Amino acid sequence: MSEHQEVHSAARVAATLRTVLAGFREGGERALPLLVGEQEGGEPEAAIIPYDLFVTLCRALERAEDLDISDLATSRLADAPAPGEGLDTAALARLVAEAQPDHADDLLQAGGATAHED
Repeated sequence: MSEHQEVHSAARVAATLRTVLAGFREGGERALPLLVGEQEGGEPEAAIIPYDLFVTLCRALERAEDLDISDLATSRLADAPAPGEGLDTAALARLVAEAQPDHADDLLQAGGATAHED
């Protein structure tokens, strides 16, 4: 997408929607999004994109989320204690206090621990 694209008014887009759709059919994924705003040349408030591009973007997001979850799971497994070895209450309290300092007391009380070591 270019750095600057023209913003079209909603009224103009509504009046020329059939032409816009024909351009999307011809250009497919490579067709530029149509930026829409309240007035011609104003601030963009929406983008109309070809459906094929929408599907491609959704699939890319799903793959990215799958990768993020996979990386997170791999990392958590690598950091997990060995079977039979777990966190004691003091270690858990420190981890929760570091991760959520503003809410540590509430979280730990719900789990029967405290953020402050005795």
